[in-house]
Amino acid sequence: MWQVVLGVTPTTVTLFLIAALGLAVALALWAALAPGSCAPRTTARALLAGWLLLLLVATLAPTQPIGSGDATVWWRPGEGLFELGAQLEPGELAMLVRRQIANAALFIPVPLLLRFAVPRASAALAFLLCVGLCLVTETAQLLMRAGRIADIDDVMCAAAGAAIGAGLALLGRLAVAVMRRRGLPRRAVRAAP
Repeated sequence: MWQVVLGVTPTTVTLFLIAALGLAVALALWAALAPGSCAPRTTARALLAGWLLLLLVATLAPTQPIGSGDATVWWRPGEGLFELGAQLEPGELAMLVRRQIANAALFIPVPLLLRFAVPRASAALAFLLCVGLCLVTETAQLLMRAGRIADIDDVMCAAAGAAIGAGLALLGRLAVAVMRRRGLPRRAVRAAP
């Protein structure tokens, strides 16, 4: 995970958000051009399954043998960041902030892909499921006692990432609606198999 955190810069975050928005537009456009096809939904489901696997590996991989660590919980927002920050060097504090940004980014694709995998799922439901997933992973980290800390900041960052992902899914659908009004031929949409 730290290798990913080292790559968190304003440029990589911007590129990640552009790629996520591009994915949302592509899935929305594909679904609009092939209204009877299950292919966009199936692709979104496969991508969602793969991303969830990556998310679980990244958040639950033990850093020490299971059961050998303390059951540590940081319940106060900012406890891990600000209270430790008083003792850390500026570079170390920057790494903690980067870790929180990476945590938020890890949860962006979940509601985005869920909205296309299950078209009836609302943005609010996708958001709530994503936050629930984060709560489950934090609880698992606590119960595993394997060198991970259950942190409310992780839940808040995941919620921010989920909100961004749900918003990007809505933007993707909005972009396709605008394309339809401005130039996407309606015949192409109706004639698609």
